[in-house]
Amino acid sequence: MARRHSRTSKAGFTLIEVMLAVIILATSLLVIYRAIIIDARMVALSRERQEVAYVFSLGDFAHPLQNIEDIEEDVPVDPDYTLKEGYAYSRTVDERPELDSDVEDDGLYTVRTIVTWNDGNSREEVVRYLRLAE
Repeated sequence: MARRHSRTSKAGFTLIEVMLAVIILATSLLVIYRAIIIDARMVALSRERQEVAYVFSLGDFAHPLQNIEDIEEDVPVDPDYTLKEGYAYSRTVDERPELDSDVEDDGLYTVRTIVTWNDGNSREEVVRYLRLAE
């Protein structure tokens, strides 16, 4: 005797199953897309930081802190735009507070080295302390 198939036993997916699969696929693709965007931002930030470190080293090489006789005259560097295009290297010596006559001068100076880029909108600063040997 021949068997009859009912309409409910057709092979294939229901509309709900297809919609659920599409939602799962879209969610997975969104997560992957966000991960790629975050990774691209991290790569750009890392490249930028590497360039800044490079400009710091170029500036320290071009304007060394050696053989200094007068720290307030020999250490400061006006913005130097020649080291790498788009970057400026500068160095300042913080003004020292006036010392009382009973306080001994420790000879310690605060030296700030600054690299700016993006037309001065971004900057990185390194603070060092320098003591002149007597």
